[in-house]
Amino acid sequence: MSEDKAKKEKAVKKSNGGKIVLFMILFGGLVPFGIPTFLVCLGLVPTLIVLFTETDSRHPALATVGYMNLAGVLPFIIELWERGQTMEAALSIIRNPQSWVVMLGAAGIGQLILYVVPSMVASMIIVKQEARYRVLRDGVKQLEAIWGKDVANTMPLDIVRANQKG
Repeated sequence: MSEDKAKKEKAVKKSNGGKIVLFMILFGGLVPFGIPTFLVCLGLVPTLIVLFTETDSRHPALATVGYMNLAGVLPFIIELWERGQTMEAALSIIRNPQSWVVMLGAAGIGQLILYVVPSMVASMIIVKQEARYRVLRDGVKQLEAIWGKDVANTMPLDIVRANQKG
């Protein structure tokens, strides 16, 4: 039994060693990139909210809000790089209300695009299809005038329409 306990303790020690190495890698990578990452994480809060609340499997809200939000955060990341990536520069950007208006406003524009563009496209398609229907209906009337009523016989459709009404 003591051999089993020793094996379990070795397995626990091995798994802890991997966690320590992973922590060291993450911490080592965070040190040079910590300040820009801090700014990006705060600026992309609307994208994180959409990530956790979206129910559509194709993720259209994540794409529109995420890309627009990233476009709103990007100028401030560039500004941070120009200022030297100090915590003071990052905090001055975060304290500035204009930067929040730009970052969150860009996410809001992404949300607006998500709700406005599909309905506009659907309306344009409907208008186009109605115009096409009128052109085809006029063509059928011209054929009826030339060839007679039997050319545009819609008798099976009339039967279906009568069954739907009754």
